[in-house]
Amino acid sequence: MKAKRPALVSYIADLNFLNAFLLLASLFPALVRKIGVIVPTLTVFNVIVRLFVIVSLLVISYGLLSLKRWGYWLMIAYNMLFLVISIISLFNLTKHPFFYNPGLIVSVLGLSLSFSAQRYFKKGYMESSSLYKN
Repeated sequence: MKAKRPALVSYIADLNFLNAFLLLASLFPALVRKIGVIVPTLTVFNVIVRLFVIVSLLVISYGLLSLKRWGYWLMIAYNMLFLVISIISLFNLTKHPFFYNPGLIVSVLGLSLSFSAQRYFKKGYMESSSLYKN
């Protein structure tokens, strides 16, 4: 059975793959600095967290591309986690609570895209959709 994924789901998964690739590239600061990107100094904890996020993004992308419900819920959990982290850091680390925070914006956009793709992960979607019929 050949299944054509909805474009929105493919778009979300592709953004996750891009994010994972950029995080992987950031693990090689000498290479990344040659193209003019500034990355923070690597520590053991930083590397472990980045590797965990890379693996998480790849697993989430696989689940999304397979149209698995666990992939959808992992994507929601991933975005909620980073939304909460962004909000906490926004109020704890800045003197101005409404200062620009890119992590907050990315999490809100990721959640809005994920919520709009929810219909593709409902139980009856694959049986009722003409995309999945031979």
